[in-house]
Amino acid sequence: MRPDVALVAPYPPAGERHGGHSGVASYTANLAAALAAEGVRVTVVAPYLPEPHADGHTEPDDFCDGDVTVQRRFPLGHTALPRAAAAAADVDAPVVHLQWETFLYGGPAALRGLVPSLYGLRHASAPLVTTMHQVLDPATIDRATTALHRVGVPAPLARVGIGTVQKVIAAASDVTVVHEQAFRRVVPGATVISHGIERPPAIDRAAARARLGLGPIGSRLVVVCFGFLAPYKGLELAADAAALAGPDVQVVFAGGEHPRMQGDSYADELAVRAAGRATFTGWVPDDDVADWFAAADVALFSYPKPFAASGALALALAHGTPVLLSPAMARCVGAPSTLLATMQPGPLARQLDVLATQSERLKELADWTAVLRAEREWPAVARRHAEVYDQLVERAGKGVDDGRDLALGRLRAA
Repeated sequence: MRPDVALVAPYPPAGERHGGHSGVASYTANLAAALAAEGVRVTVVAPYLPEPHADGHTEPDDFCDGDVTVQRRFPLGHTALPRAAAAAADVDAPVVHLQWETFLYGGPAALRGLVPSLYGLRHASAPLVTTMHQVLDPATIDRATTALHRVGVPAPLARVGIGTVQKVIAAASDVTVVHEQAFRRVVPGATVISHGIERPPAIDRAAARARLGLGPIGSRLVVVCFGFLAPYKGLELAADAAALAGPDVQVVFAGGEHPRMQGDSYADELAVRAAGRATFTGWVPDDDVADWFAAADVALFSYPKPFAASGALALALAHGTPVLLSPAMARCVGAPSTLLATMQPGPLARQLDVLATQSERLKELADWTAVLRAEREWPAVARRHAEVYDQLVERAGKGVDDGRDLALGRLRAA
């Protein structure tokens, strides 16, 4: 029986939901499971895992994650996309859905095969849907942006390169999905489907704090910055605020260095800025993720220039953890002003001090966070994706041609 969709994307190790070298892996696992629950047959074409598991066993190339079939068929790097396209063709699904970030498939080297791979993906099992997990407005890319993302090319070249990649993907895809309405300004005609949030089991907050050594509820305001440590998240601000906040505030960086940043000493830089006033957990095991969000009083997201929906924000919303968002992040996700974080270290430290001592302010954050959560749960997100797939299959069955074959052929020739 043919699957209804082939997802080309990273995928967590077998038996995990939040592992992998990128947050896109856990997104894919959640989307695949939610689609399967809606009756969509799903095969995931995923990259091999670069390292064995901690206990020494290696990842199987083929396994079933519930009703989802996972096939690891390509390495990260310059051959990733061509081999992914060939593997997707072998699946022979009526729809192919590519999950995309600029450096997701092995850094800049993987971009070499982008155009022919898109051609192969679309013509092997057309139509093609691409979810752009990163959307950058080329006009905003300057020296500060390239430094923030550790991109080692001049800003003008980065503007051209990123703008070209985004245009190529939009031209090649029958449907381009973005997670927030704000990104449609950069990708005209894109379809907006929110980043899904999980339905976690209820966690006893007091027990979670005890397990994590955080002290009883109300003893200190626990502010968590969750996820990979990377400079584009504005974590320097959180570290500076931690150094200035009073003793009733505990800032926790719950996550290891981003795989792309390993050896960059970014975590050490944050620790110095926090002046011993913040906790660094390192990589968080899958079993501890729920505990951190249940235990935290506030999840802080200080992104200076959001270019993607945040998987960590989705987790915070799922767990009902009150959030504080940078103004740019709040605009991106349509959050109310009540959830704004102050973007200066001293004022942010004072804002956290107030939350630590005024319970009514913390409850206000929780109430507005619940509003933001609406319509972002995975079943609704999966149904929206299934509608997109059905519409594309119907169009393909009627022989509708919107000119993308010609546009993609021109890109390939170029």
